[in-house]
Amino acid sequence: MNGRIQAHTAILFANILFALNYSYSKSLIPGFLAPEALCIARIGCAALVFALIAIVIVRERIRWRDLGWLALAALFGTGGNQSIFLQGLQYTSPVDAAIISVIGPVLVLVISALLGRDRITWLKSIGIAIGASGALLTILYGGIANFGSGHLTGNILVFAAALSYASYLIVVKNLMMRYHPITVTAWMFGLSTLALLPFLGRSIVATGWGDLTPAAWGSLAFVILGATVTAYLCVAGSLKKLKPTTVSIYTYLQPVIASFVAILRGQDKTDWVKIMAALLVFAGVFIVTQSYRFEDKKIVNNSVDNSSSR
Repeated sequence: MNGRIQAHTAILFANILFALNYSYSKSLIPGFLAPEALCIARIGCAALVFALIAIVIVRERIRWRDLGWLALAALFGTGGNQSIFLQGLQYTSPVDAAIISVIGPVLVLVISALLGRDRITWLKSIGIAIGASGALLTILYGGIANFGSGHLTGNILVFAAALSYASYLIVVKNLMMRYHPITVTAWMFGLSTLALLPFLGRSIVATGWGDLTPAAWGSLAFVILGATVTAYLCVAGSLKKLKPTTVSIYTYLQPVIASFVAILRGQDKTDWVKIMAALLVFAGVFIVTQSYRFEDKKIVNNSVDNSSSR
């Protein structure tokens, strides 16, 4: 299979896992686990899995000069990002949070352009706008937004989390070009665990682990092994072949996937709005992907023209 097709398949699968994670995490909070306990359990357990794989299979050393970049990736992509988002959810509604998160791909494109790593073009802008409209259609059709003053603190925190994840996709891109994805994620989750443990470790001790039912343990296993270990590896691997903007626009699929999962579980029904939303998201992803192909072809053609003129 072509490397780029593998990368697109991986990021699609990652966003399916992220979409499913909302349902499984919701089944744990707050009945069985506090948000802080789930956060540190998810990051800490994933860190152990990544470290074991990295030591036994990959066995790759990092340069000390990259330790600062790994710390930034840990801050933006796991520890800081998830902590801020969970705090934001306490002060705002899930619908508000989902709407604000739609700005993620826009932030990735703007930051990349400011750093000189990407270009803002009409085609990318149109693709992001179409994809965002599909995501917003799903979100607004399923709930009511409330951007009142009472939600201001939560909305600001959710926006900060979206900015954090956008920064992570850009920072981690260079690391993925130098190291194996497992090496990067192992260090990233390890550093996040060390940073969060002094603040969230108490919640682990306070949790009544014996009260968890078999179904709750199954949900926790999915959150850790599926929505964290597997999903983050898929994101990391896809960044070796794809631009951060392309990877980020796939997040628009999450509300659409969550909606169709609810249909499969008998919690919702199929209608034209959901179908239209899915088509808009896929159209947006396709347009952004094609914009990079056009850029690559233009670069190749310019190189050929320059060679011919010499």
